[in-house]
Amino acid sequence: MSEESRPKISHTRITGGAWLGAVLVHALIVVGLQFTTMPAQSNIAPSPTMEAVRIQAADARELQRRRDAYQRALREAEAARAEAERLAAEKKRKQEEKRKAAAAEKKRKAAEKRKREEEKRKAAEAEKKRKAEEKRRREAEAKRKAAEAAAKKAKEELERAEKAAAERKQKQRLAEQREAEFRARQMDAWRIAIKERIERVWIQPPTVSRKSCEVVVSQNEEGKVLSAKIRDCDASEAWQESLRSAVMRASPLPEAPSDMFRSKVIMTFYPGE
Repeated sequence: MSEESRPKISHTRITGGAWLGAVLVHALIVVGLQFTTMPAQSNIAPSPTMEAVRIQAADARELQRRRDAYQRALREAEAARAEAERLAAEKKRKQEEKRKAAAAEKKRKAAEKRKREEEKRKAAEAEKKRKAEEKRRREAEAKRKAAEAAAKKAKEELERAEKAAAERKQKQRLAEQREAEFRARQMDAWRIAIKERIERVWIQPPTVSRKSCEVVVSQNEEGKVLSAKIRDCDASEAWQESLRSAVMRASPLPEAPSDMFRSKVIMTFYPGE
């Protein structure tokens, strides 16, 4: 049943109830007026007005009964429709479940077939792979033996080369050590010569310091002293100035050994030496 064809149940029920109430109230009012206006008599026949009210009340009750019956019929029809729809949906659900079960069974069988084919294919591939691995193993074993022989030969050659290199390195280290010692002696001799040149022209004033003092001597390639800077010294100013003056008077300084010239030479002096 469509929404348009269904009766407006709630509206009809409210309107009928209101009408019945109005009729009953009217009847009570009429009866009350008759009892108040008519004298008390016995065996009084009902008036036409009261009969009409009774008939109207009976009609109203009958109409209400029929409306209630109609409402029950509507509810029963709605329940029957809902049950029919439920049964149809249940049938449709069962049919869908049956269809899905059939599809699942078909899919399962297809999957089992594919699985068997895949297992067969994998077994063939595994056998092929095993044979290939066995071949590679034999080839690898042959290569290993050849490599071990080559490695043994290379090791022997390396040991001989390392021994020869170690001997050459030892000789070179000894030669470098002798050269370094020789150059160190030359450098020491040059520094001693510079110090002696300075001390020959240096007149030291008395001082109370006993700590060493450094003088940074700058010179050119001819040995000419360009500057003399005293550092790390706590001797008196007079002593420091005398050392600076002595360095300048010692110019030109002794010639440096071959390839050992330094434009800056740091000398160490001790006050009171």
